Amino acid sequence: MAWTGKIIGGVLGSLLGPFGVVGGVLLGHQLDKGTDRVRNTGMAIQVAFFGCLAKMARADGRVTQEEIAMIEQIMARLGYVGERREVAIGIFRKAKDDPHTAEDYLSQLASIIQHNPQIAMIFLSSLHAVALADGALHANEREILLQAERVFHLRPGTVDAMLGTAGGTSKLDEAYQVLDCTPDMSDEEIKKVWRQKCLEYHPDKLASQGLPDEFMKSAQNQLARINAAYDTIKKARS
Repeated sequence: MAWTGKIIGGVLGSLLGPFGVVGGVLLGHQLDKGTDRVRNTGMAIQVAFFGCLAKMARADGRVTQEEIAMIEQIMARLGYVGERREVAIGIFRKAKDDPHTAEDYLSQLASIIQHNPQIAMIFLSSLHAVALADGALHANEREILLQAERVFHLRPGTVDAMLGTAGGTSKLDEAYQVLDCTPDMSDEEIKKVWRQKCLEYHPDKLASQGLPDEFMKSAQNQLARINAAYDTIKKARS
C-alpha cells in the first residue's frame, strides 16, 4: 500500500520524539519508494545521526561552506545519492533550526544504539570531522563533542584524545586510550583487549546490532585505528 511506509515513518518519528516526526515521515516515504529492506532501527539511526550533524554544524552560530562540504563528503561516503540524499538533506535542514538541542539528538541516538560503544565511536568520528571542518574548534563544538562522550557513556578523555588536547598526550598515550588499556597491563592482557575490540567491530556483529550497511565503512576505519594503536603499543614495548 502506498501509505504503508509513511505510517511506519510516522511511528518511527514518534519514537524519536517531536523532532523526529518529520524525519520519520520522510524516511517512511523512502519505504514507499522501494527501500523497505532498510530496518526500522537503521532508519531511526539515520534520522538521529543527521540531526546530530546539523546541531554540530550550527553550533558556532552559522553553517560554513567548509562544514557543508564535510556533510556532503559524509553523505557521499555513506552512499547517499538521489532521493536518499534529498531525504538526508531534509532531515539536516529541519534539525538545524528546530528548538531542540544537540544533547536531545545525542540522547535519542544513544538510546537507539543502546549505548553501544563501538557504534558510538563511529558517530563521534563524524561529529569530530564536522567540528574541525572549518579549521577551528568553537567552544560550543567542543561542548557537543564532550556531551557525546558523556551521553554515549564513552571513556572520559576520549574526546581529548581525538583532539590531541589531553595535556601532553603522546601517540603512545593515545594508543592506550584507543584500546581502553593502561601501561601497567601485561602484553597478554592488551592483546586480549585488542582481539575483543576486533571482534566487536566485525561487520556481522555490528549489522546484528542494527548498524545500517552504509555506516560499515566508518566501522572499518575505526577498526583500522584500533589495529594501528595496537601496533604502536607493540613497537613501544619491543
